Amino acid sequence: MTVALSPEQTTIVPQDYPEPVATENYIIPTLGLHHGSFVFSYLSTFLSYITPYDLPVELLRDAFHTKVSFLQLILEALKVESGYICLIAIFFLISLIPLCYTIAWGCAKEPDDDLNPGPTVDAIIQAEELSLEESLHCRRSFLWLMLQVIILLLIAGVIAMFVTNEQIASAIDQTPDIVRSSMVDAATFLHDAEAQIRFVIIEGLATATERIRQDLDSVDKLLGEPIQHHLALFTGIDIIFESIIDISTSSSNLSRRIHLLQDALARAAKISYEAEYRLDELQIQLSVLQRQCTFRDRPLCDTLRIRNFEDTGLIERLRKLQGDKTLAKLMAMGEAGKNSSMHALTHELTAARSIFRGYAADARNATEDAADRIQERLEELVNETHASVAILTETVGALVARVNRTANFSDSFFDRYREIGAILWLSGLAATIMTLLVTLILLSALSCGCCHADSKAGITLILGAVCICIASLALSGFAMLEMLLGAHGQVFICHPLYNEPSYTVLQKLIDKPGLIYPKEPQHGIIGELLRQASPPGTQWPRPVQVSLSKALNECEQGRGSFATFQLDGLVNLTSSSSEDHRQLSGLNGAIDSIGAGEEPFVGFTVRIQTILEDMLTDSDLNLTGTRMELTQLSPDKDVLTFIDQLQRVSAQIQDVATSSRMTTLGSRAKRLQLSLLVPLEQLRGDIVYHLTALELQLSPWATQVNKSLSHLRSAQAFLDGEAAEICFNRSDLYRARLRAHLDAYRNYTTVVLHDRCASCRPLFDIFDALRMLFCHHIMDPMNGLWFSSFLCLFLWAAATPLSLILSSTYRRLEILSSKLQHSNSNRYNSRASVQREDQRESSHWSTQRSVSVHVNAVAESSTDEEYIGPGESSDDVTNAEDEDGAVVIEYIELQYENGDPMDYHESLI
Repeated sequence: MTVALSPEQTTIVPQDYPEPVATENYIIPTLGLHHGSFVFSYLSTFLSYITPYDLPVELLRDAFHTKVSFLQLILEALKVESGYICLIAIFFLISLIPLCYTIAWGCAKEPDDDLNPGPTVDAIIQAEELSLEESLHCRRSFLWLMLQVIILLLIAGVIAMFVTNEQIASAIDQTPDIVRSSMVDAATFLHDAEAQIRFVIIEGLATATERIRQDLDSVDKLLGEPIQHHLALFTGIDIIFESIIDISTSSSNLSRRIHLLQDALARAAKISYEAEYRLDELQIQLSVLQRQCTFRDRPLCDTLRIRNFEDTGLIERLRKLQGDKTLAKLMAMGEAGKNSSMHALTHELTAARSIFRGYAADARNATEDAADRIQERLEELVNETHASVAILTETVGALVARVNRTANFSDSFFDRYREIGAILWLSGLAATIMTLLVTLILLSALSCGCCHADSKAGITLILGAVCICIASLALSGFAMLEMLLGAHGQVFICHPLYNEPSYTVLQKLIDKPGLIYPKEPQHGIIGELLRQASPPGTQWPRPVQVSLSKALNECEQGRGSFATFQLDGLVNLTSSSSEDHRQLSGLNGAIDSIGAGEEPFVGFTVRIQTILEDMLTDSDLNLTGTRMELTQLSPDKDVLTFIDQLQRVSAQIQDVATSSRMTTLGSRAKRLQLSLLVPLEQLRGDIVYHLTALELQLSPWATQVNKSLSHLRSAQAFLDGEAAEICFNRSDLYRARLRAHLDAYRNYTTVVLHDRCASCRPLFDIFDALRMLFCHHIMDPMNGLWFSSFLCLFLWAAATPLSLILSSTYRRLEILSSKLQHSNSNRYNSRASVQREDQRESSHWSTQRSVSVHVNAVAESSTDEEYIGPGESSDDVTNAEDEDGAVVIEYIELQYENGDPMDYHESLI
């Protein structure tokens, strides 16, 4: 029969281990670098179209290690930066537009018309006004409006230039603090990650070893007691022992009953001996009496008979009961003597129960040597783990020292960096102020126009155009410089930094081929850094092969540093969690040596079985026949019968002497019966009672002994056949429990170190903060600065023609006004002149001009018939001319060329 252990019998080990606590003392998240709006981020997309090529890493690496000439570097760069060259050319051409237009405008400008008064001039002005009045006013208004829009856009551009320049200056000023904070956060991360990893490994192993030691100290409860309970469950040995104790109690009662029986037998034997003697005397006396009987009474005397104990066999039966060995053994079972069966049974039962119940303590004593070996191997394991973690601590210390050296080196670099930032800020501020001044000149020209100072407005517009010519060249140079810096930084630095998730350029730049090392690293920058920082003589089970892109992506997801950077190659956790190393360190062999044996259970009830078998044999006693024989025997009745016979015979005897002697013999027999046979009869009854009671007790007792013996034999057979397997299975479960502590520790370290411990997210936050600082806080405003400068250049290119055209318009309107004033002063009478003077003083010159032009236009445009009127002749008109104050009308024919009112010939009719 094979006993299968159910899964519920498997002991579950605790899975809870102390959790590390991560620090929150990081500076970068508190700086708020992600806050704010980055307006010019869209320019990165535009620049990616301009230069779609990635950074030429191989060329840059060769240039970094001076493997190519400067001329070759420039030629290769021109191939990549053709888009930037075209953009620079566009900037330069746009900056030349104001200068070229101004020069062309100056060269094409004609001298002002002569303002000689006369009929011809008056006729020209009158004709010009008819065609140009509305167009010049419309042109001036349109140009004025367009120039206002351009000035508003220029003001917006100036504001954008100022804001972006200040953003660049602020970001550059904050860069040292942010970089130092990044260095501090990097050192904090390294310390915190090392502390968390060390806590997980050391504290976890300490917890596992402590639990193993507790299990070793509790081997009696974890190994001995389960075996004991299992055997007790399947054998019922405790119940059997209790039943044997009940047999012992029953045996005591049985022995007590036999003692009572023996006591009654002893007293009955004593009385029977005396009664036999007295009966023998009566027999002798009866014989003498029979011989003394007369011849006549002799037949009656011969009828007298008395039965002695030999005839009844009472004494023999009493002696047989007294000498019965079985009864003696049964009686001896309840005695307290050392040689009694009950004492032997009690002793063996106590010993067997002690062996069974003390098995747990015996198992603990038997496993002490194996437990000591396991603890020695555990101590070796702890020492090896501490040594492995110490390598990590030294490596992290070296990395922290390198970070601190980098921070110290950056101080001298930032001094130069601030100087360059100050130069860029001053350049941007100068460009902004220059743009603002030019814009203010244009704005002042518009202000002069609003105040009707047309001559000043025209001069100011020309001055603004000249300033634009000069400033556009300077602003274009500034914009091209800013574009070179911002665009190259955006495309060649920011684009690789934000090339998620592949980070192709970064991998080529740092991992392979890498600019830092003259020789290409075999396993990437991370493995190279760890190899250089590790203590000399460190044996790497396997190289660290972590690509930069994989590290950045996993850190962004918050993965653990241990798994991300493959620190298991540095901290050999196989020393504490691998079955192979357990075998190497001897821990597995030490665990295999511990276990419990079945030797105490083999044959430990054989002596009890022997005693029970003897008791069962002794219980095979037939008391029924003896009881029935004793029931049939009654010496008292025999004597009473003899007395009664003696009395009847004495009554028939004729001889008085014989009768008297018979009476005397009867009296003696009566005294014998009363003094001995009556007590003997009572003892016989007691003996029969005790035999009956003994018979009633003996049968259940024998059944109980037989049953207990049968159960004990079955239990011992089970123990002899299955105890070894049960002990082995339970020992295997106990050994599995010890190994389960190490397996739980291994699972704990695997899960925690890979997911919940020493998250490398702070490293990605540092990386993200630095790229955010450079790309969004420096490059984006710098791109916005050159874009705003380009916008101002473009607006200047548009504003220059508008300004010059508007200046010309102002000049022509001014000339036209002067001609109108001169013509009107020669044509009208004094009253009209006074009226026109009053009107000129009270209204705008254009209104005055419109009035005078109206008068002259009526005079010129009227035909002879219209002006003379119906019914009048030319002579009347001629006569009227001689009158004082009359208007003299001269007819002039204007011949226009191609319909152009400015190109005409005049002739007097």
